[in-house]
Order: sequence, then C-alpha cells, then structure tokens
Amino acid sequence: MKVEPNRVGQFPFRKANPEERKHDFSEVQQPYTEEEVMQEANRCLLCGTPVCIDACPVLLDVRGMNEAVARRDFKTAYERIRETNPLLGVTGRCCPQLQGLCEDACVLKWSGQPIGIGLIQRYVADWERKNKQPPLSMGEDTGKKVVVIGAGPAGVAAADLLKRYGHHVVIYEALPMPGGTAWYGIPDYHLPKDVLLHEIEKVKEMGVEIKTNIMIGKDIALPELLDQNDGVLITTGSKDIQRLDVPGSDLQGVINGYEFLENVFVNSVDNYLKNPKYNLGKDIVIVGGGDTALDCARTALRLSNDQGNVTIAYRRAEEEMPADPIMIEEAKEEGVKFRFLVQPKSFEGSNNDSHIVTAVVMDSMQLGKTDQSGRRHPEPIPGKEFKMQCSAVILAIGRGPDSFLQKHAGLKVGKHDSIAINDNYKTSMEGVFAAGDVTSGETLVVKAMESGREAAQRLHEYLMGLEDQHISFYETYYKQNLYDRMLEGKVDTDLPPY
Repeated sequence: MKVEPNRVGQFPFRKANPEERKHDFSEVQQPYTEEEVMQEANRCLLCGTPVCIDACPVLLDVRGMNEAVARRDFKTAYERIRETNPLLGVTGRCCPQLQGLCEDACVLKWSGQPIGIGLIQRYVADWERKNKQPPLSMGEDTGKKVVVIGAGPAGVAAADLLKRYGHHVVIYEALPMPGGTAWYGIPDYHLPKDVLLHEIEKVKEMGVEIKTNIMIGKDIALPELLDQNDGVLITTGSKDIQRLDVPGSDLQGVINGYEFLENVFVNSVDNYLKNPKYNLGKDIVIVGGGDTALDCARTALRLSNDQGNVTIAYRRAEEEMPADPIMIEEAKEEGVKFRFLVQPKSFEGSNNDSHIVTAVVMDSMQLGKTDQSGRRHPEPIPGKEFKMQCSAVILAIGRGPDSFLQKHAGLKVGKHDSIAINDNYKTSMEGVFAAGDVTSGETLVVKAMESGREAAQRLHEYLMGLEDQHISFYETYYKQNLYDRMLEGKVDTDLPPY
C-alpha cells in the first residue's frame, strides 16, 4: 500500500494512501522504522525540566523513553513508560499529542517541529507486542478485595494500579468485550483492536479478573458488591446520549452517532460487515464537530463502499471545531465534505409507510456573542433556511455520564447526572469511589486514565488506613522519580509508590 508523509517531527509519520485506505478499516498512520525511531528519539534535548512529562495526564516518562530508544534499548524504554501507563499502544495512537499534551509542550516546537512522542511511544508498545515482556512486579497480597465497575480506560488504569498494590481486583463490564469507548467508540483505522486487547491481556496476566456481560445495578446490586468486597470503584464512563429535539428526529434513518459506532465495532467490524444493521444510502449527513463526528463520517464512508457522499454539518466555523485537526485533515483527504455554520432545524421524510428521512432543513448560522465555552455562540440567520437531501443522518452532538448505576443505587449526583465525588474521589456511599467520565462527562482516553489512577490511589489509601499519608503522583513520578536518579540506579521502579 502506498503511503504519504505528514508533518510531525524530523521524520514525518506516513499515512496510507487515502484512495486506498478509505475502502477498508486498516490503520491509517504508519509507524517509524527502527532507524527512524532511534533518530527521532535522539532529537530529544533531555531537558532538565521536562515539560512534556508535566503535560501528560499520566506523567509518562517521555525523557526516559527517548533516552533509551535513542540507544536501541527498547526494553528499558518500555519499562519506563509502562510504569504509569498500562495502555501504551492505545494512547500512543489516540492521544491528540499536539493539542495541549506532550508534543504541544515540547520545547522543540518553538524552533521547528516537536519530538514525535506519540509515534515513539507507539513503536515501543508495538516492540513489546513482538517481544513480550513479563508482568510488572507487585506488592505483597493485602487480603483486600476490590471491585471496579467498568472496563474502559479509567477502569483498566485503576485496576492495574490497585493490583500492583497487592489487592485482589475484579472488573465488571456490561458489554461483551472490555475496553469501553476505546473498544466500541474508536474505529479500527485509528486503533486496531488487537492492540487494545493485548494491553488488556497484560493487565489480566497480573491477576486482574474481568467479567463481561454483567451490569451492576441490574444483574448484581451495588450493596451486594459492597457486602462481599472491601471497596468499589465506579468507572462506567459516558453513555447518556444528547438528543436533538427538532421535528422529524424520530424518522427512520436519523441515527445516533454513539449507537452507530457501538453497533459497528462492539462485536468487531468484521462481524458487522457480515450482517450490516444500517442501510446508509448514498447521501449521508453527519451532524457535529467533535472527534466522534469525524469517526462517524469516516466509518460511514467506508461502509458505503465508496458509493456514498458523506458531509459533516457543523454549526460553527472550521477553526472552532473541537476535533483533532489531524483527523479533520485525514477526513478531507478521504473525501469527506464539510458544511460550516449550519444547524438542523427539522428533518423531512418520505410519505410512504416507512417514514424514511429524505432531507434536512438547515438554518444558516452566524456567530454572536461569546458563550460559556469561550467561543462565539452560533445564532440562526432569519430567512436563510435551505434544504439538504439525504439518505441518512448521523447525530454526534455529545453525550453525558452514564447515569444508570447512580440512579438505581441512590448515589448523590452532580451536573448532568454525573456521580458526585469529593476531592478524594469518594461518593456519597461509604466504601464506594468513582472516577473518569461518569464523574465529569466525556473526555480524552488519557484523561480518563489519569482520573482512574488517582481514584485508585485514594481507594488504596482508604483500604490501608493511609488517608493521612496522601501520595501525589506528580511528586512521586515527576519530581522524586527523576531521570537523573534512574541513570544513577537510585530509583526503584519495581513497586508502586506507597
């Protein structure tokens, strides 16, 4: 397959040719070679104050990784970054590194191009898949039993740390497969599922048990779990879908984007293609401007076998789209079209019994005063309506925390029915903690992992009577566990930070 260059780092990452890649779900971004990854890592200045680490939600040791990769010591590189991140290959591919994270903080950004940190991390993760490394060492068995509810990134990251502390950990997952949004919400062309499954399997090899197809609050009551365990951590993520309350939104062919992605990917895209659920037709409109809208558009394009015209309709201007600019660029390369400053006013359908959507009546929008998001608020322009013909509409306009468990268990809730927690991640129920998107709303995979790890630390301190000895990951990994001390052999990375 032909590949084309992009502009990140000294050695631009390659992408599969858009005319070829849009016909399947194979990975778009292509990896460095061994020579390239070593030379790219060698560009790292090994800063005395590595702001790249500070910018990473899980404090991934970028400096230690780059130092080791530059001298072909991939084993040490893996050990350094696996210390705080159990999903290396996932975040290496899915983090928007240039959007306020590690690469955006790299000092070389100001004199040229930042280090290709994500691609280096991905190379190290892929190296480990080929050269399987043993599980991380763990503390002695504490005799404490912990349940994590939800096997998404926050839950997996939390379970990983709790197990390293020596606790017995079981994860309950409502879906057939673990991984949460990383499994069913991120298309295979962006995150091959074998990468995710390998890294989840590494956590299971440590002794974490994952039980799928079990919904807590329905199949097992939360109080029952509390009776049988010493602590519970809820990480059920974002699930409650925002509805577009306009006439015709109940027509056949008006599809929720999150349900669309879940149905396509939850049992693997190969199984979906054997028995497709959706007949998208030739004129597909995606409503939204975030990463999910981009994923829906590019997935629909692939499912249409190059027979469909896919258009993203967004109510603001292009420069205000919250989606990763690299994903926008890739979508354009593949032929996805964009209409900006438009918003659905109503949907029209056929007059036959099937009531299938045939058109979207759009309001033309203009940007008014700045709203709470810091952006100018879009407002309809009177008399500037127009109609877009369509065969399907996919709505990707946001989702809130999964409210199922807190409603059934009587937990105190916060904004948008999120689980209310205090500064120590405690809920209103004794012994129950919560973290990730279920407490905050939809966020990045790596930020959900950060929350999961922080909550796991607080739960560990609660279980062991150490609540007056609060451990800061920032102090432990970023300040105390320094690269210089590692080189001097003075840092023990075999055990988690007690």
